[in-house]
Amino acid sequence: MYVCYIDESGGFEAPNSDPRATPLMVVSGLIVRADMLDRLTADFLEMKKRYRPTEGTDLLDYILIEIKGAALRSRIRSGGHRSQRYALGVLDRVVSLVEKYDIRLVGRIWVKEVNKRLRPRECYTLSIRNIADHFNRFLKERAEHGVILCDGRKAYQNSQVSHSIFTLKHKRSGDALPSLIEAPFFGQSHNHVGLQLADIVASGMLFPIAARVYCAEDLRSIHTDSRFEILRGRYSSRLHSRQYFYKNTKGRRRGGVVVSDKLNKKPSKLLFQPPGMPLHM
Repeated sequence: MYVCYIDESGGFEAPNSDPRATPLMVVSGLIVRADMLDRLTADFLEMKKRYRPTEGTDLLDYILIEIKGAALRSRIRSGGHRSQRYALGVLDRVVSLVEKYDIRLVGRIWVKEVNKRLRPRECYTLSIRNIADHFNRFLKERAEHGVILCDGRKAYQNSQVSHSIFTLKHKRSGDALPSLIEAPFFGQSHNHVGLQLADIVASGMLFPIAARVYCAEDLRSIHTDSRFEILRGRYSSRLHSRQYFYKNTKGRRRGGVVVSDKLNKKPSKLLFQPPGMPLHM
């Protein structure tokens, strides 16, 4: 059995509506084998204890002390050597855990047009449906079953997303996602290591990498800071290799992290392109 943990980074507002407005939104999922969760949890908590040594007594209590991806991003942007070293130390260990436990990555990134906001319900729901489709294919290939656990938002938003998957599973023509045992569940991140990992990957790596690749030429903001180039160089190839890809019935590659670039129409394949290479089609 597998669990797909889903979190998002960024907002739906227009990218130039406020100095801190986000230029894009990331919705990504980490696919984890259920029988690996005990060891993954222990390793992750030990990592947190190393980086937050004075904030807990019992190891299990470190689940309640979150290291947020957005905070790591801020440390990189700060320019301070100690802050950057701390952030990169955490991110290095998170990527190593993703590799150690053979965690696979799927997701959707929405790059916004100037002066245009995203449509919240359609954007987020479509992202979850895409991830569910890829996850179902992943499970089918392995003759396994799985569940989706999303970071909880507002109750009505959770209900909209869950109902969207529910209708796919229970439509009259048959279950479109038979390898998923239920519609998505929603949890609080301070109770689930998988959600905390998903947050760090989405907010601490995917978001700043995508902002540099797809938005830096058009938008000068805190989110496209040139210091994020270090994240591209350090993690692009490692994250690229963690993506789950497959071919559909027409022989086309699907899965991985798909980028919908409304700004410049750049393709998804540029996301994990190493720094120094031209960002063109």
